[in-house]
Amino acid sequence: MNRKGQALVEFVLIIPVFLMVLFMIIDFGMIFSKKSELEHISNDAILVYNENKSISEVQALYKDIKIEIYKEDTYTKLTFQDEVNIITPGMNIILDNPYVIKVERVVPDV
Repeated sequence: MNRKGQALVEFVLIIPVFLMVLFMIIDFGMIFSKKSELEHISNDAILVYNENKSISEVQALYKDIKIEIYKEDTYTKLTFQDEVNIITPGMNIILDNPYVIKVERVVPDV
């Protein structure tokens, strides 16, 4: 019996599943990394905003990220948004491509 042929067939059957799982792990890692980056950027932007800087100065610091600011009488809501491109084929059935990540912060006006 030819064992080399059997091993080759098993390898050919398993490798697409293995590569899909590997790319999905990479995609979710990129999503969590970008989410963490947005969390840190939002904390820094809140510190800049609390130093009585203008809203345009906060937006000028982070040009690559979409920042929306909603000002109310007693608070200001800052929304930070960025996108991650999904590289796994077929993953757009589960997640949108590009996947939008959004972080919101509410700052009370003193």
